[in-house]
Amino acid sequence: MQPQVIAGRYEVVRPIGSGGMGTVWLCLDTVLGREVAVKQIGALPGEPAAAARAMREARIAASLNDPHAVGVFDVVDENDSHWLVMEYVEGQSLAERIRDVGALPPTRVAEIGSAVASALATAHERGIVHRDIKPGNILIDLAGTPKISDFGIARAHADDQLTQTGFMTGTPGYLSPELARGGNPTPASDVWALGATLYYAVEGQPPYESQANPLATLQAIARGDARPVQKAGPMGGAIAAMMDQDPERRWDMATASERLDRIAHGDATMALPAGTALAGAGAAAAATEVLGTPLESTQRLETPPLPPPAPPRDQAYDERGGRYDDRRDDGRSRSTAWIVALVVLALLALGIAYALTDGFGTNRPTPGQTTTVTSTKTQTQTPSKTSSSSSSSSSSSSTTTTATTADTAQDDARLTRFVESYYRDVTKANKRDDTFAQLTPKMQQDSDGREGYETFWDSIESVDVGNVEADSANDKAVVELTFKPKDGDKSDETHTLTFVRDGDSWLIDSDKQ
Repeated sequence: MQPQVIAGRYEVVRPIGSGGMGTVWLCLDTVLGREVAVKQIGALPGEPAAAARAMREARIAASLNDPHAVGVFDVVDENDSHWLVMEYVEGQSLAERIRDVGALPPTRVAEIGSAVASALATAHERGIVHRDIKPGNILIDLAGTPKISDFGIARAHADDQLTQTGFMTGTPGYLSPELARGGNPTPASDVWALGATLYYAVEGQPPYESQANPLATLQAIARGDARPVQKAGPMGGAIAAMMDQDPERRWDMATASERLDRIAHGDATMALPAGTALAGAGAAAAATEVLGTPLESTQRLETPPLPPPAPPRDQAYDERGGRYDDRRDDGRSRSTAWIVALVVLALLALGIAYALTDGFGTNRPTPGQTTTVTSTKTQTQTPSKTSSSSSSSSSSSSTTTTATTADTAQDDARLTRFVESYYRDVTKANKRDDTFAQLTPKMQQDSDGREGYETFWDSIESVDVGNVEADSANDKAVVELTFKPKDGDKSDETHTLTFVRDGDSWLIDSDKQ
């Protein structure tokens, strides 16, 4: 039996929710005359310190003070029970919304994802990992504003580990591959969970089939056996980037918020065709973005089944830890090449092959299997000046052109990610060893050595990367940057970078404005 009034102030109206982290009641704050949500905190198995957890959630939520995070107003004790007094969000959870109306439009999902990612990016900046992101923990008010809730199992990096031996916190279907293998929660695992949540929102079903045994679900996640995207459209590439099996290659939460905001406002350059498998799809999505051709404007593409995803691989990292390195085993390389080839073939079928075959790099081996992509939208063909014999010759060489285009697009995408990673890390003092090592000796000298390099970047609060025009064939990129100095106004600049190949990655050799 619940008390009719909690702590002499909060008058209980009715229950509005319950879950593993406690029961939530709608109450009236009789002092301020407002509705609040009050959650009773129960003890986790093996953990008697419910009060400590309640205080922890209150501190975490209060520290965020973000419009897209549910606020906590008070913590009270009564009759050996502990209660959190929170902002009442009148509306539905994302899970309830999808249950009622089905899959949501991709641009709406991107809008929700961008807002939630913004709040979580703030949490990550404060060293807080949520650890239980899922559709049920995203609330949408009557005005359509999304808010992330339930920081009940979130943990700041400075806190003691509260998870008991043999007890896993989080929801199995939204635990990242590294968590499924027994790793520790990190901001990257939050990114994966949000990606899986957005998959559920745009597809109307979770990325992994429901299993009666949670361990079977975790095994499927560890293997990367996600369902292919069917309805994601412009969200496909973003979901693939957020759910990458390798946490080092995932977007960080701030990048996810910014990219999702672009998609919400009509950017369709990261679209993936229906039926694309998520495993290895990140490279295809990045290639689509570099090519800059919105697939949203086309009709539905019919594609044959993709090859099965490659099994989990041992992750290879650069010794310095900060350089982007894209080493893959042969199986994954072939899988990725197929996916990228599908994207390029789709573009060729739409009559824009001329935009893809100008100035790309050297030829590489052609995949040994034919893939056909058809479009329901009829395209007008450019009149040919060649004879039927030359047309036949052109047809026989199309596979080589496709393979070359796909490889170059993939390299352009990797170079783009290298540039974005460099500027994301260079303003962080603890990453400066890594970023300085990503310069050639010539560029290190042009930067006035390590001392001059440190002096300059210590004066910059942040640098935002806009459009990146990567040209991997010529080892250069044109980058739009916005510098925000610690003292002074923002400045928008366009820089031309040249690179020197360094194994599977690059070193920056020059930077001209």
